[in-house]
Amino acid sequence: MNRSIIGSDACSPESAKSSAQLLVWVFIWTATMVLADKGMAYQWWTEKWITVAAIVVNTALGVGMITFFVSYLRKMDELQRKIQLEALAFAMGCGLVGSFTYSLLVTAGFIVETEIGDIILLMTVTYMAAIIVGRVRYR
Repeated sequence: MNRSIIGSDACSPESAKSSAQLLVWVFIWTATMVLADKGMAYQWWTEKWITVAAIVVNTALGVGMITFFVSYLRKMDELQRKIQLEALAFAMGCGLVGSFTYSLLVTAGFIVETEIGDIILLMTVTYMAAIIVGRVRYR
């Protein structure tokens, strides 16, 4: 029997393992981004090659995370994939509209210190909320 990763048994050991692996990818990618960012900001190193290496490693891990997530999506059943894709679309839309609004607020002088993290936070929160709403709606 071919069982999907998030089929009717969302708490299966296979599903839990794949979810844990995704979490590890996200954690490692985020950790390397924080390390690269804070290393530059607090001058933990002065050599430019270390900064470039940190950025390259972070980018490579980001590509790995994306690849794993696509594989993760392919293993889901149709309903779970629909929930994920709707959540991704909602988060992307909020990120797009939010980033243009943010840009206009910066241009108008309402926001002085810009942080890309604000848009990332907006997208992350809307993605998580949309996943919860989708799971409740399709119960």
